[in-house]
Amino acid sequence: MAKSSKQAKAATPAERSQSREALTLLVVLGLLGGVAYRFVRDQVGMSHAETKLIVDAKMTTSVKTELCGPPTKDGRPVVISMLSSDDKRAWVEQAADRYAKLCPNIQVQLSVMGDIESADAILAGEQQPTLWAPADELVVRYLDTRWRKEKNQDKPLFDVDQKRSLVESPLVVLIWEDRLQAVDAIMSARSSEQGPWVDLLCAFVPPQADPSGMATEDLIPGRWIDWYESILPAPPRKKTPAPAAPRRRAEETPEVPKNVYRAPFPTLDELRQWGVVKFGHTSPTRSASGLESLYLMAYDYVLPPKERPDAVAKAISDAQAQADRHGSVVSTDIAVPDFKRAFAKRKQALGRWLKRCEGGLDAAPNSAKLLAETMFNVGPSRYDAVVTYEHLTFPILDQIDGFVNVMHDMRVIYPTPTIMNQHPVVLLDGPASLTDPQRLAATKWIDFLHSEEMQKKAIDHGFRPANPVVSIRGYYSTTNPFLRLRRYGITFDTPIVEPPRVDGELVNELIRLWEDATGRN
Repeated sequence: MAKSSKQAKAATPAERSQSREALTLLVVLGLLGGVAYRFVRDQVGMSHAETKLIVDAKMTTSVKTELCGPPTKDGRPVVISMLSSDDKRAWVEQAADRYAKLCPNIQVQLSVMGDIESADAILAGEQQPTLWAPADELVVRYLDTRWRKEKNQDKPLFDVDQKRSLVESPLVVLIWEDRLQAVDAIMSARSSEQGPWVDLLCAFVPPQADPSGMATEDLIPGRWIDWYESILPAPPRKKTPAPAAPRRRAEETPEVPKNVYRAPFPTLDELRQWGVVKFGHTSPTRSASGLESLYLMAYDYVLPPKERPDAVAKAISDAQAQADRHGSVVSTDIAVPDFKRAFAKRKQALGRWLKRCEGGLDAAPNSAKLLAETMFNVGPSRYDAVVTYEHLTFPILDQIDGFVNVMHDMRVIYPTPTIMNQHPVVLLDGPASLTDPQRLAATKWIDFLHSEEMQKKAIDHGFRPANPVVSIRGYYSTTNPFLRLRRYGITFDTPIVEPPRVDGELVNELIRLWEDATGRN
C-alpha cells in the first residue's frame, strides 16, 4: 500500500508539462484582463473627445513658460481652435505638429476654409473658432462690417486694431512668357488713362463701354489681335519718310542685346489664334484674391493714376529711391477720401463697365490655388494669365524649372498697385466669451508662429516673413524659393505699392455691385 501511495503522488513528465502550460495560460489571461480593465476605465472616464491628450505635468515643467505658458492644474491641455485660409494649410499644420511636441499643455485644433466662405460661416454661427486667420485685411473688414450691421450687438466680434500679421504674400499675375511679350509691346506703345488692372483684366474694353443691347456671350474682354492692331501706326502716305522710331509690328523680331536669348515675338497669325484675352481671377464672393482683384479694378477705374493726389506719386517715388525701403509696403491711405468720392460719383459707370467686361464669362473658380494649377495643367487655351498669390506660383515654377527644355515658360509680374496680403489673425471673443487660459494659449500659439524657426519654415512654403528679424535674403537655404526662382521674375526687393484701404462698407457695396453686374453671387 505504501508503495502504491508513493506512486500515486509522483507526477509523470507529461503531467508536469501540462501543469506549467496551465499556469502560463492563467498568467496571460490575468494580464489581458488588466489591460482590458484599464482601457475601458480610460474610455469611460473621457468626457470630451477633443481633450483625449492627457498632459504629463512632469513633462510640461521642462518646457519654458515663455513658450507654452504655465501647466494646467488638472493636467488636461487648454484647447483652442484656429480657422485659417486654405493656402496656409501646409505651414500651419507643420507648425501645429511641432508645437504639440513642445507644448503638450496646449492643443491647437486646425480647420481651413475659403476666406469669404469662412467669414459667412462665422456670421451664420456655423463656425466659432478661437482664432480666425484669413488671407487679407479686406476680408476682416468685410466680416466686421457685416457683423455690426446684421447682429446689432454692442460687443464686436473681434478688435480689428489688435490683428497680427502671420506672414505676407503679394497678389501677383502669373503669365505665359509669349503673352507677356505682347502685353509689354502694347503697353509701351500706348498711353493709357487707366491703371494696369483695367487694361489687363478687361483688355480692349473702353471705360465708357455700354453693355445694353449686347448678347451675354459678347460681354467679355476683347481679342488679342484687335488689342495689338490698335497700337499699330497708320500706313504712311506715299513719299512720306518713315517715322524715326516706328512701333514694332508683330512679325518683326524685337532687338535684344547680344548674348541674351529671348523667345521670338509672336506673329500676327499667332495673335489671331490666341482669341480672346483671358486674364482670370477667382470669384470675389468666395475668395480673397478675387475680392482683391475686383477692388483693384475698381480703384484703377474710378480713380485713375492721373487723378490721384500728388502725395501718392511722391510716396511711390520716395520708396523706389531709397534702397533701405526696398521690399517694403507703400501705403496710399492718404487717397482714401478721394477714392470714396470717386467711387460714389462713378459707381453706376463702374457697374456698366464690369458687366461689359465680365457679364459673359464663365463662373470663376473659388480657389486661387486651383486657378493657378488649372492654368498650368490646361495651358494657354484656358488662361493667358491668372491673378494669384506669390506663394502659389512657386510649386508651378518648380515644375517648369524641372522640364525647362520641353515646357513653355511663365513669368511673375507685380503690378502697381497691388495688395500685400498680411494674413492677419484675430481673436474671436464675441458671443461666447473666452476663458483667460484660452486667451493666453492663443497668444502663445501666435507667438510661436512668429518665432524665427517657424518664419523660416514659412519662407520654405513661399511666404514672406512677418517677423522683421527674419529676412528672405539672409535665409541661406537650398529650399528658399525666392532665391532659386528669380529667373522667372520673382523679386522681393521692389516696394509693393498698395491701394488705399477703405472700410468694410465700401467693400460690401462693391461686392453687391459686381453681383448685379454679372448676375452671379
